[in-house]
Amino acid sequence: MLYERDTFKQIVESRTILVYGASVVATQVGMCLMDDPYNVRIAAFVVTNASGNPKVLLKRPVITIDVAEQVFPKDTMIIVACVEKNRESIGQILADTQFSSIIYLTFESDLWAGIRGNYMRSRLDKLGYRYRVLQDELREIDGLYESKRLDVYRAVSKYDKTLSEDISNYDWEQEIFVGAAFSDECGCKLRDDVGENISHENKKYCELTALYWLWKNADSDYVGLCHYRRHFCLTEQERRQILNSNIDVVVTVPVMNYPSVLEIYERDHDPMDWKVMKKGIMVLYPDYLFDLIKVERGNFYFGYNMFIAKKEIFRKYCKWLFEILDFCNKYCEPKDDEYQNRFLGFLGERLLTVYMLHHYDEFRIAIADKHFVE
Repeated sequence: MLYERDTFKQIVESRTILVYGASVVATQVGMCLMDDPYNVRIAAFVVTNASGNPKVLLKRPVITIDVAEQVFPKDTMIIVACVEKNRESIGQILADTQFSSIIYLTFESDLWAGIRGNYMRSRLDKLGYRYRVLQDELREIDGLYESKRLDVYRAVSKYDKTLSEDISNYDWEQEIFVGAAFSDECGCKLRDDVGENISHENKKYCELTALYWLWKNADSDYVGLCHYRRHFCLTEQERRQILNSNIDVVVTVPVMNYPSVLEIYERDHDPMDWKVMKKGIMVLYPDYLFDLIKVERGNFYFGYNMFIAKKEIFRKYCKWLFEILDFCNKYCEPKDDEYQNRFLGFLGERLLTVYMLHHYDEFRIAIADKHFVE
């Protein structure tokens, strides 16, 4: 099994499992575990209150925690499927119950990414997209290629939260300060407002203002982008091996969306933005329209605008991406809500997948683990 971990065995070998939650994350966790390669038996979904929740999810009953205590033995495993901000409050609720076997699969957690990776490998293979695990691709490759460079840049901003976790093992990343046009609070050597840039558009483009700057300024053999809280799990040896490999692009484990990528986007963001993006592709790059349709009707995308690519692919992608996003910037309505005004960054995440699916048979794409600093 891919991404083998003791926790995976513990889940698969459990006689009875309850999933705490009945929203999008719980649906995704349930679908993963009930399908290949896990085929786990989920007895029910558990919620704090019945009000506002479905009665049935994935053909399993949705019950309250009080009912669960009456029906299931205390050694029943509970998998908490939620977003990070709800973890603490759910933990406090479960602390007052009889259940002690609890596993947290929060949306950004490394454990959830690993479990999702197993499932997505099975799914992508069935769809005709070979799921190449980066470590498998590098296993037999000499890692001592000194004449090339791989540079991954970490987007940071004045809005970043203070991290309690030590991230010194990611000191190989180069920090770039995004939205620098709006702030002098910068301790980074690199800023996204130097030279040709779109730093002044950071409130809409998010970390993509760093990507734009890299497109115009970076000249390494491989160029990548990550975030202050999201990092590629790459050792020094693996970074050297990539340089000596035939890998073209590295992305992270796909994000799941059910019932579809488009439906979740329209639920969480302005549906008109997607329509404008679709029109932009039809006008500028009609050959990619079929790939966009596959993404919007499908259940996954490569998230976070995180990727590493060979220089020539990186540059071609950026040219394609920013032409489409410039179209969206012209024709999408501005947003009063600060979060929703980041719509160009949100669209960029989905466009990364459109581009990669279009070139999937042409590029050798490998999938790497991502670490989220909680």
